[in-house]
Amino acid sequence: MNLELFDKLMVKGSGPRLRRAEWRIFLETCERYLQDNDIKNPVAVEIGVFKGRQRKFYEQLFGAEYIGIDILSRYVMPEVLGNTHDPKTVIALKEKLKGRPIDILFIDACHSYECVKQDFEMYAPLCTGIVGFHDIESGRYGDNIIDGAWRFWQELRTTRYEETKASEKYVFMSIHYAHFKEKNRGTLGIGVMIKQ
Repeated sequence: MNLELFDKLMVKGSGPRLRRAEWRIFLETCERYLQDNDIKNPVAVEIGVFKGRQRKFYEQLFGAEYIGIDILSRYVMPEVLGNTHDPKTVIALKEKLKGRPIDILFIDACHSYECVKQDFEMYAPLCTGIVGFHDIESGRYGDNIIDGAWRFWQELRTTRYEETKASEKYVFMSIHYAHFKEKNRGTLGIGVMIKQ
């Protein structure tokens, strides 16, 4: 990966709300996948865009066509404006895809267990490559355990293995920085599911 460009894009205040090391490893994984599968102009779809700071990474590092989906346009206008759980939003995305598969799908909207699960079930079938999940460690540890993305991520890995009875169809990778000296050990984290 072009680390000089990555560093320029990570400028404080304009970079994504992700830990630098976690984001870098995720993007390096995406780049390797794209290279290994000879994908030149990938399609990257992000569910939950917030301020749209991740878009430039996909476009500039991979030459990707980026499609952002969000229920709000408060900070940035997404390519698809709508509730991610509304079937009309999926239809709008399919119109933008024009029959092409999603190469990189990043799920980062609502972080509750049910929302992450529903986003996965609705959008992952459109993806033939990498599905990323943000916040796979948030709320897992400490005094205030939250039923969120971490539980769906844990469940997904177990379910997919049991469904296939082997690990040939999927590769799972958890990327997270941990603080073991702090009371709240968890961090944000990124889960990566690679379809083979």
